[in-house]
Amino acid sequence: MSETVFGIDFGTTNSLAAVSVGGRALALVDPVTRRPHPSVIWYRGADIVVGRKARENMDITEGGAPPGFVRSPKMSLRRDGPIFVDGRPVEPTDAVAEVLRHLKADASIARGGAPAHDLARAVFTIPVDFGGPERRALREAARKAGIGVVQFVHEPVAALYAHLRAQPDLGRELARLEGRSILVFDWGGGTLDLTLCRITGGAIMQVRNLGDNEVGGDRFDERLRNHLREKHASAHGLEDITALEQPGMAAKLLHQCEILKIHLSDPKVDTEDVIVRNYLKADGPGKNLLASVTRAELEELSSSIVARGLARIDEILEQAQLTYQDIELCLATGGMVNMPAIRDGLTERFVGRVPRIENGDRIIAEGAAWIANDGLRLKLSKPIEILVADTSGRGTYHALVDAGWTLPIENETQNVANTRLFCVDPREGVAVVEVAKPVRLGKTSPNDPRRSLCIVKVEVDSKAQPLLERIECNLQIDHDYVARVSLKSTGRGAESSEEFHDLEFGLSLAESTSPHQQGNGLGSGAKPGPVVQVRAFAETNLYQRTNVAKLDERNQTHGDLWKLVPGDLIDRWRPTYFDTRNNAATPRQLEERNFYVPCARCKRKISQILAEGPVSGCKGSCGFKPLM
Repeated sequence: MSETVFGIDFGTTNSLAAVSVGGRALALVDPVTRRPHPSVIWYRGADIVVGRKARENMDITEGGAPPGFVRSPKMSLRRDGPIFVDGRPVEPTDAVAEVLRHLKADASIARGGAPAHDLARAVFTIPVDFGGPERRALREAARKAGIGVVQFVHEPVAALYAHLRAQPDLGRELARLEGRSILVFDWGGGTLDLTLCRITGGAIMQVRNLGDNEVGGDRFDERLRNHLREKHASAHGLEDITALEQPGMAAKLLHQCEILKIHLSDPKVDTEDVIVRNYLKADGPGKNLLASVTRAELEELSSSIVARGLARIDEILEQAQLTYQDIELCLATGGMVNMPAIRDGLTERFVGRVPRIENGDRIIAEGAAWIANDGLRLKLSKPIEILVADTSGRGTYHALVDAGWTLPIENETQNVANTRLFCVDPREGVAVVEVAKPVRLGKTSPNDPRRSLCIVKVEVDSKAQPLLERIECNLQIDHDYVARVSLKSTGRGAESSEEFHDLEFGLSLAESTSPHQQGNGLGSGAKPGPVVQVRAFAETNLYQRTNVAKLDERNQTHGDLWKLVPGDLIDRWRPTYFDTRNNAATPRQLEERNFYVPCARCKRKISQILAEGPVSGCKGSCGFKPLM
């Protein structure tokens, strides 16, 4: 690409753009604070103030935070409905677009030897639990700001690539880490993201993702604010202190608590003072809030949040069947990992494998900038599979698309797979297709655990002969990494589709394109449908038997598929199939026929015969010897 592609880390608390210049990643920090831009918006009448100046206005007034103040607009992308600013509804994408416009305007200013640039396209980083709806909303907000999203990359992966890119010899480091497991632990202001990665074949492959948006840095700020309220109320004998707060003071105090948390995260600081003037409406000594907070108080207040966050490490390792000793590197990023309690918890688990990084508040944006500069592409780290019938009766998994498929970029929708299925049991009037992915990375066997992505059902002719009704199965993936699987029954003519987006990605560390993909990178622009919930495995003593089969044209004929038809159904369509002279029936089909087809004499099924015993005239055998 001839134009410059940026990297953007749009965060809950702070946001930052970065660009590769002269062989280094330049983070476009705020020129005054030298830190990322606050993700803060102040709707000041007809004017809109964003970033540092908006945050500063919380403190320069004697009163509370001014009206029209929006903090952490990123979180609004996770919920339906508008943000209300002084009673006026604001669409979340419009609020987010204001922050992105601020980054775009800042990029147009030359600094640090880098020329001014038009931030028109960027690689955006996202939390690991940012699903399809959130990705679509963020893309829409970027479009409103005049920025095209080239591709989305998970924040932990961007951080890891920046860390690897900073090594003196990238090739040697990749060779050292080949086949090893890496945990990226990214604890920011809004979310905690954990990603287990493995370096495989010169690529960063995501093994497992785990996100928690209930333990972000904002939660620490809220607990500190409530603690200070309690201390002030106790000192002045106030029963309902929130009712006495000046308008806007809740937001102002919350901002002070964020600063307090940052200062107390410095190991050299034991105590920090807080002063909020004109805090209460009432006159007297309680009007101003004056208090001191120690690091020990902060750690006690936040101990349960810290414990929950660190416990997520055990959870993701258990899911991947790994131990602390299996982790070669724990890369800790995000502002919260500077807190001693969190840093100590990581060090205890991964002794000697938690490097300190100096650019923790910039590493994600810089990683995205390197990804953009190096032209790296995301690919699937695990195949997308469907469950098809086999002779065991339980089914086996067939890959619709293999691991390693290069994912689409901006304005591209890929037709990933088209396959033909056959309905082996149409009696229920629907063909059922389960789409799944392996739990583990790498080669899998049919018995390895899978995670269900979605269930798709399409109507078929319930009276049709088995294997007569064909099902056309199509899989598409768009530039928001939302996959759509569509089914069409050729006999009934019915159609149905479902979407899913719970995929793990890999980052190819060498520019490559899948050999299956052709064209100029421009997609069809097909309109996506509603997003469905991902269904995880649950413990049960039942399993779903798929009623579709895939013909392997290399070593199968259509007649071979009859071995997949249930025995009781095949008895209806091919009675001679069970003739002992042709030995066509499988043991499973014989068992099903004997189990479901009633005795020709007494009309009872085998379960009833075994429960009730023989009847007169039937001699207890009922015409066949059951296969039990």
